[in-house]
Formats: sequence, C-alpha cells, structure tokens
Amino acid sequence: MKFFNTFLATVFVALVGVVCTMAQTSDQVISAIQSFITVSSNLNAQVTPLSVTTFPTMGFVIAQGFNNITSAVNTFNADSEFSPATPAYPDDAAVAVVDVLTTFVQVHQALLNVVIGKHSLAAMFGATAPIAAALRALEAVVDTFAFDLIALIPTESDPATAQVDALSVTFTNATTTYDS
Repeated sequence: MKFFNTFLATVFVALVGVVCTMAQTSDQVISAIQSFITVSSNLNAQVTPLSVTTFPTMGFVIAQGFNNITSAVNTFNADSEFSPATPAYPDDAAVAVVDVLTTFVQVHQALLNVVIGKHSLAAMFGATAPIAAALRALEAVVDTFAFDLIALIPTESDPATAQVDALSVTFTNATTTYDS
C-alpha cells in the first residue's frame, strides 16, 4: 500500500512537471489546478476514514499527502513562467481560471476541515508537529501560486482574491489547531 501511494505521488509530481514546462497559458494553469484538486480529493478520501485503530499505520498519509501537494505546487511555481511580462488572460479565460480555483478552494477546505477533525488522533500518536509543518509549507506555496495567478487575471482579481482569502482562513484554523 505504501509503495502504491509513493508511486502515485511520484507519477503525479512528474506529470505536473511536464504540464508546468510552459505554464503561462490559462489552459495549462487550469489543468494544473485540476490536478491539484484530484490529489487533494484523493488525500481527503484517505484521511476521512482514519480512526484510532488505523491511525498508527496510516496516519502518515496526512503529512505525506500535504508534502506531495506542496511538491507539485512548488514544481509548478518553479517551472511556470509567470512574470510581470506575462500578458494577462482574456476575460473568458480569467473566468474559467476563477471557476477552477473556486473548486480547488472548496475541495481543499473540505480536506483541511477533515484534517482539523483528526487533530485529537494526531495528538494521541504524536503526529501533530509533522502535520503542522506540512500545512505551513503547503500554505506558503499555494499563496505564491495564487498571488502570481491573480496578477494574470485582473478582470477577475476580486473573486480570485476572495477565494484565496477564504482558503487562508481555513489554513490558519488548521495550523492553529496543529500548533496547539
């Protein structure tokens, strides 16, 4: 099982690396965000059933899953060609980006809320510190990605910023929970 999870994470990071090689187009950005949605949703499916009997052997999936998402977004950030010279996306593309960003925020907030709910289990097994560190790292790369992206969608910057702000609140709740 661990091999399968590690293999899937490696394949995902490799695929995102391929997608990111010229990630300045809106279609490529949307595709990358959709891949982040899939990985977050899959992690949620792994974390949701964790219980006192399964946490000792499977609880590592939380920090590992966040680290995998962090690696993928970080790879995207490093490989993308977002810069002040990158032209802004047209209105229709900006709307499509905000739509997929909204879905990402919803899926990721659901995941974070499940992880918040697993805090007592993590504390019972001494796993809060690695999860807190993984949450902080993920929040940092998501923020970098989001603010670089918002610069490319000026016609939709308000709705995009609202989504990023909502996700930041949930990240703050999660990191505060795991830091305590």
